[in-house]
Amino acid sequence: MVNNQFSTPFIVDPEGRTKALKRVSFANEEGTFNYNEEWLQNLLFNNPSSLPIQEIDTGYQDLIPICTELNTPAGPIDILYVTPQGKLVLLEAKLWRNPEARRKVIGQILDYAKELNRWDYEELQKQVSRRIFKSGNALYESVKNRFPDIDEADFVDEVSRSLRTGRFMLLIVGDGIREGAGAIAEFLDNVGYLQFSLGLVEVGIYETPQKNILVQPRVLAKTIIINRTVVELASPAIKIQQNKSFDNGDGATDSFYKDFWTEFVSNLELDDTAQRIPPPPRGKGLWFQLPPRGTDNAWINVYFAEKNNRVGLYFRLANNEIGELAYQYLEKEKETILDELPKGAEWGEVRGYHTVGVFLHVGDVRSDENREVIKGFFKMNLNAFVNTFRARMETIVNELSE
Repeated sequence: MVNNQFSTPFIVDPEGRTKALKRVSFANEEGTFNYNEEWLQNLLFNNPSSLPIQEIDTGYQDLIPICTELNTPAGPIDILYVTPQGKLVLLEAKLWRNPEARRKVIGQILDYAKELNRWDYEELQKQVSRRIFKSGNALYESVKNRFPDIDEADFVDEVSRSLRTGRFMLLIVGDGIREGAGAIAEFLDNVGYLQFSLGLVEVGIYETPQKNILVQPRVLAKTIIINRTVVELASPAIKIQQNKSFDNGDGATDSFYKDFWTEFVSNLELDDTAQRIPPPPRGKGLWFQLPPRGTDNAWINVYFAEKNNRVGLYFRLANNEIGELAYQYLEKEKETILDELPKGAEWGEVRGYHTVGVFLHVGDVRSDENREVIKGFFKMNLNAFVNTFRARMETIVNELSE
C-alpha cells in the first residue's frame, strides 16, 4: 500500500539509529483480510483514547466505551461511547472491500443518528441494558465506574439533550478512506435538523522490527453541523463542498424553519385525533410517530429539500423485522392505499427502507409567495397519510401481537 499523504513513523534505538516502519495492509497478497472489521472494532472499543476526537470537535473528551452492536431500527451501531458530560459518540468500523461499502457507510451512520434522535433516555438505557446484560441505569453506572463524582441527574439531562437535538459525534473509521467520501454532501441535505460532528478516520498499521504492530489513527476529514453545515478538510484528497442551503452564520435559515414549523404546528388539525402532533423542530423535517406506541418502527416525515427546490412528505417503515412484517401486510393493499392518497404518491424503497412518498417542486422554499402553497401541500398530504397509515399500523401491530 502506497500512501504519500501521511509521514511514515520511525523508531530510534538507544544508539540513535533510526528505522522507518513498514505499512502493513489489512489484506494479504491473496486478498483475504488478516485484520478484519471485528478486530478493528474490538481494538477501538478497548482503546478509545487512541481516537483523535479532539481534532474533530474539541467539545469531546474522555470517551467511555459503553457497548458494541447496539441495536437500532436502522441496524446495529458498531460502537457506542459516551463522555462524562453526556455526549454520545457513534462509531462505524469499515474496511473498504468494495465500492458499495464506500457509498453506503456515510448514509448508514447518519441513519443511526436519525434513529437515536427519536429516542429518549429511557429507550437508550433499555437498549444498552439489553446489550451489556445489566439492569438498572447501566449507562450511568458505566460512566460512574470511571468518574465516581458524576451527578446522575445532570448526566441523564445531558444525554437526553444530546438525543433530543441530535448532537452526536459520528466516526467512520477504516483502513483507507479515499473514494466515495464526496457522498457526504448528498446526505447532509436530509439531516439538517441534527447537530452533529462527523469525522472520517483512517487507521494505518505498521510492523515493528520486533514484529509488533503499531496502530496509527488519523483524521482525514471532519464535518461539523450545528444548526448549519460547515465543512473543514484535513486532507486535500477529499473534496467536499459546503451545503449552501444553510445560512451564512446569521441564523436566518434556522430561524426560517423554526418559525415555519411553529406556525404550521399551531394551526394543524388532523382528522385522526389519535395522532400525536410533535413539537416544532428547528430543522428541515417534522416527524410523526406511528404505532406501535413508544417505538420507531413506522413514521411520517414532512420535510424541506431546499437544495432541490422542493418539499415533500413520506411514510416509512423501519428496516427491521417489524417493518418487514408490516410491509407484507400493507403491500396486499397497495392499490387501495395509493387510491386513498393524493395524486402523485409513489410506492418504493429508499436506501433499504420501504417508503411511500410525495413531493412538490416550489422553487425558492423560503419565498413568502410560496409559504402558503407549502403549508397547504403539507396539511393536505399529512392529513391523508395519517388517515391512510396510522389506523392500519395499529391494526397490524394488534394482529402481530396475537
